[in-house]
Amino acid sequence: MSRLLRLLGSWSLSLGLFLGLVFVSQALAEPMRSPIPAQVTQIDGYPFPAKIAGLPRRQRTDYNEAGLGFSVRYEVPGETWADIFIYDLSEDLTSAEAQQAAADQREIALSDIQTAVSAGSYQEAKVIAKSEAVPYAMAHLTITQKGKTRNSYVFITVSRKNFVKIRYTTSAPNADQMADKFAAEYARLLSQ
Repeated sequence: MSRLLRLLGSWSLSLGLFLGLVFVSQALAEPMRSPIPAQVTQIDGYPFPAKIAGLPRRQRTDYNEAGLGFSVRYEVPGETWADIFIYDLSEDLTSAEAQQAAADQREIALSDIQTAVSAGSYQEAKVIAKSEAVPYAMAHLTITQKGKTRNSYVFITVSRKNFVKIRYTTSAPNADQMADKFAAEYARLLSQ
């Protein structure tokens, strides 16, 4: 009987250690959101001023996985938001043809949005337009989420050995002008 108890004890200890490691690794891989102090204007060498094109900066999200980097959200809650993602996918982008790499990433982003439709995060996503004009590979979509249709834009470029992806979403009637202004202002900041 005591041998059975010892076996059960070591088995439960092993199971406990295994489950503990699983939960810890999941916790580490979860995105971590954090506020950005008001005096901060750069993160990892990239510009993140308090406002871009009238949108106030909100929070930083770290993705805690190699190559996925971080993002910073700018937002007027419920109306317009923009997430700027800085990441490299663990690739050496110094020798990549920047415009082609950005166009490839745009296609991956569009595929990810269609996956979100299939998973039920969006009811619908329709590509309205795509273009490649320096500095961005761009796509304009309409997305329907929780019964509300909004304009959404993806702008991607390569800067300082990383992909820079802007996902801009709004319900405003002048969506094209707003998205273009945000992307142009951030491009200007990147070039300084």
